[in-house]
Amino acid sequence: MRKMVLITGIFILMIVNTTAFANDGDEMTDLASLVIGSDLSVDSWQVTIKEKMNENAIDSILKKLKHKNSYKVSSTEDENTVKYFFKRVQKQEGFFESYSVVIPKNPKYEAELIAVLKGDRWSNKTAVNYADRLEDIHTTYFTKRSTKFACLTTTVGGNISSDYFFDRLKDTLQLSNVREQTDNVEESAVKNIMYGYTPLWEQTIQMEQPMNLQIVVQNAAQNSKRLTIGTPILINEY
Repeated sequence: MRKMVLITGIFILMIVNTTAFANDGDEMTDLASLVIGSDLSVDSWQVTIKEKMNENAIDSILKKLKHKNSYKVSSTEDENTVKYFFKRVQKQEGFFESYSVVIPKNPKYEAELIAVLKGDRWSNKTAVNYADRLEDIHTTYFTKRSTKFACLTTTVGGNISSDYFFDRLKDTLQLSNVREQTDNVEESAVKNIMYGYTPLWEQTIQMEQPMNLQIVVQNAAQNSKRLTIGTPILINEY
C-alpha cells in the first residue's frame, strides 16, 4: 500500500466545497451503480464523513455515542490529542460502521468527528441499507458543514476493457476537465492517475478548474487493471 503522496504540490492550497449530501444523488450509490452496470463487481468501498466542531457540539456527540450499547468504545491519548473510537459491534447488511472523535489539547484548534461506512461487496440490499444509515448518521451527528469522501475499488479485465469502462464513466458522469498523470516510478504498481469533474455532485475541489473525481489505475493479475475511484479526492491508501 502507498499513501496519497503523488502530485502533493497541487493540493496544498485546495479548498473543498463542503456542500455535501447533494439533493440529486449520492456519490457512492452513483459509483457503485456505474460499476455494476458495466458488468463489473465492487471489490471494496468506503464512505468517510468529516466535520470540525466546537467543544459544546463535540461533547454532545460523545454523550450520544457513549450511550449506544451497540458500539465498542476505546480511546488513546498523546501530548497533542485525545481520541475516542466507536465501532458498531453488529455488522450492517454488507458493511461496517465506525466513528472517531479527535479532540486537540490546544484550545485554538477545533475537535473533529469522523464517521466511516465500508464494505467488501455491493448489492441492492446493501444500497438500501446504506442510504438509510447515511441519512440517519447525517441527521444525528453532522451538519451541512460536513465533508463526505467516497471511494471504491473494482477490477477490469476479461471481456470488459478499461477503455470501454472509461468511456462509459465519462459519458454517465458527464465528465469534463479530464487530465491524466503517469507514474514513472519504476517499481510502482500505479500505472496512471486520472482527474475530472462531474456536475452531478455538488462537492468539489476548487482549483483553476473544478475537480471532484480521481481514479488510480494499477496493474493486477492476468493482465487486468485494478481501479480505485474516489470523490472528490482519494483520502485513503491504495
